[in-house]
Amino acid sequence: MIPASRPIARAAFCAAAALLSPLLTAAREPDFDFPAAVAGFARGPRTDYESRAPGLGTSVAYTNGRWKADIYVYDGGVANIPDGPSSPPVTGQLTQAAADIGTAVAQGIYRGSEDRGAVQVPGSAGARLACRGFTIDHPALGPTESLLCLTGLRGKFVKFRLSGPAAKPLPKAEAERFMTDWLDRQ
Repeated sequence: MIPASRPIARAAFCAAAALLSPLLTAAREPDFDFPAAVAGFARGPRTDYESRAPGLGTSVAYTNGRWKADIYVYDGGVANIPDGPSSPPVTGQLTQAAADIGTAVAQGIYRGSEDRGAVQVPGSAGARLACRGFTIDHPALGPTESLLCLTGLRGKFVKFRLSGPAAKPLPKAEAERFMTDWLDRQ
């Protein structure tokens, strides 16, 4: 116990406790590993959406020189998100994410898009993820292929969005390796 006669020590102790309190709370939340490299993709910036908009979580970008892979981990305000790709909350999020691409076209963010519908990726990721493919006409990048995959994991939505030039599509096996390698580390 800090004596009352030591106001500076008391203030320092209280400040340290206040700073550590959120860290201790965060340590009880499920956490996800975003390693420096995953299947030939290098980790880039992490974006915290949660602090500005609760429920939107965080994202981390990865690149391999040709392709960009964004991983989003969030709960969207949903209390019970089952593991796997086929629950109503997960399929609803996949439908919403596809609609968001349509909204981006309507807002002029993209010049157009083609929803190629459901895509089955090979390997174990195919059983762990629900995926859709898109071709997007990006104003700065031109025709862009985009693979959107979602699953539930430890009470969160995990969304992968892999995008790159339509002229050199990402092989499904390469996309599967990236997603499987990341999921296997969780």
